[in-house]
Amino acid sequence: MTSHRTSLISHFLVGNLSHVTAITRTFIDERPLESDWSKRGKVDADDAVESLVEFENGTIGHISTTRFGAGRKNYQNIEIYGENGRVLLNLEKMNELQVHLRDHDIKDLAPSYHDTLVTESYHPYWENGWPHGHIIGWEHTIVHEAYHVINAIVNDTPVSPLGATFEDGYRCNVVLDAMADSARTGRKTQVNYAP
Repeated sequence: MTSHRTSLISHFLVGNLSHVTAITRTFIDERPLESDWSKRGKVDADDAVESLVEFENGTIGHISTTRFGAGRKNYQNIEIYGENGRVLLNLEKMNELQVHLRDHDIKDLAPSYHDTLVTESYHPYWENGWPHGHIIGWEHTIVHEAYHVINAIVNDTPVSPLGATFEDGYRCNVVLDAMADSARTGRKTQVNYAP
């Protein structure tokens, strides 16, 4: 099923979802068992999910995930389009944020896009790492997450909004359940968060 990370990101960046329409597929029904590679077991996880999503604020979107994206290792592509432009983050290039602002377009030429390095000194955790301008790797994100959680515990500060809470995890699971229900019934499904 669609990763929790995708749902967390959509909640964090756009807001609560109201409805989902999903299709799921399992392409390989049996795989070798990890405990004994000579035996095969039934697969109970989806290999691909496509979902159209609607947010409570009226925004619409698309979430797509597959474990069969040939040539992709950690391609988590987040694109947000708005009235004034677009931002794109690709986690295979996690140090860059691609930005397009409509008012920066050059008349009669291609739209102007620019890559912004997200490794400047004003990054909230940069004081704990390399000098700004140096790129970071996946391991640094884990260090930043651990620092954030430990700091919140030690100093009794909120984990959110930069860190996920139990409430965020709950909301992600509600969305995943709604997607599973939509895929099973073939219908648009309302996302029902508990009050």
